[in-house]
Amino acid sequence: MARRVLVATVLCLAWLAGTAMAQEEGPWTLPRALDQALARDARLAGARASAQAARAQQRQADGRLWPSTGLRLTQGRSSDRDPPFVLERTTRRGEAFVRWNLFNGLGDQRQIAAQAFDAVAAEADLLQALDEACERIAAAYFALLRQQHLAGLARQRLREVERLAARVASQAALGKAPDADAQLAEASRIDAQLALQGIEAEGRAARARLAVLLGLPDGAGLQVAEASLPPADAGLELREWAGLAERQNGQWLAAAARVAAVRRRMASIAPEYLPRLDLDLRRGLYDRTDPQPTTAQRHGWSVGLTWEVPLGGAPRARQDELRARAELAEAELQRVCDQVQADAAAAREQARQTASAAPQLAQQRQRWDLVVRASELQFDAGRRSLMQLIDQYDRRFGVQQRDIDNAWQQAEAHLRLRRLAGDLAEWFGVLEGGAH
Repeated sequence: MARRVLVATVLCLAWLAGTAMAQEEGPWTLPRALDQALARDARLAGARASAQAARAQQRQADGRLWPSTGLRLTQGRSSDRDPPFVLERTTRRGEAFVRWNLFNGLGDQRQIAAQAFDAVAAEADLLQALDEACERIAAAYFALLRQQHLAGLARQRLREVERLAARVASQAALGKAPDADAQLAEASRIDAQLALQGIEAEGRAARARLAVLLGLPDGAGLQVAEASLPPADAGLELREWAGLAERQNGQWLAAAARVAAVRRRMASIAPEYLPRLDLDLRRGLYDRTDPQPTTAQRHGWSVGLTWEVPLGGAPRARQDELRARAELAEAELQRVCDQVQADAAAAREQARQTASAAPQLAQQRQRWDLVVRASELQFDAGRRSLMQLIDQYDRRFGVQQRDIDNAWQQAEAHLRLRRLAGDLAEWFGVLEGGAH
């Protein structure tokens, strides 16, 4: 019993220490969140494994140019007829050999070249996965940042409406204000409270999403700090964006590499219709055959030319398959090009619109702050009604929400543009392994 109490005490102290440490660390920064989330991102790990497999396949293809060597050991008994004798012979023989395919219809060279492009495509997929992971993590980060700002504004609005409702209720109790005003103020307080509850629920959902990406067991206390956005370069023309994507976008590079790989596998003449040339070297190590045959080979070599022509049409059908796959790869490349350019055009327009709206919304917020303060003074002086003041509170909160939402949409557009350009991870300073 005492041991269980001691263990429970130690666990509680460890939990409290961890909580205190988390509180001392303060809000998460974006670089820290990227480091932790990228280290455990499953899609990125899968792309990294695929790239490693492609490199291993490339080494396998390169190995086709090298010979094979080995040993052949033979042990057995036989009954041999050597007229007029019948011999009971035991055989113990060892032989070393080297075999080398010198020509295989150029199939090996084409496969090696194609496999090199497959490895390039896998590396490009890895770069694309890294950029997409950075966008996914940063989007979740900025989504939580948005909810933090909205929650702060909603709490401020609720405090203001609560003070107003309490004041009007007190005046109504003294008979200085009609009961309808007290009911109106209470209804406004409930509306502000419901708005805050909705924003807090969305904030908890945003915390949960980011906590999953970070690998945290519970995101209840998760907070994020302010972070700068990557540049949008929204002034670039679409053809310049297309040029950036063609040079850097991982999806674009992978599709182009797969087109080149399929083309390299194609041949004007199928390898099966061309001859094979093989070199065979043999050397005997020992021979303890008893009784010995009249002749025994000690070493030798041979060059064999084989020309075997398949008659079923399989090589021709394989070439047709490769041509169809080349058309499929080219169609995929065209689809990727069109999709990247269309997404870049949409994201650029969103970046431009949000950038132009940001100063206007900031100015509108400042003016609504002045309007609300003036309305409060006018309400105190009896020159504004309660409904007018509550309307000013609601309209100011609507402008504040639009400003926060505009900042979130701007973050989305900037992240998408840099991901489409293929340099989002580079801008964040993230290496392939996920570290800064």
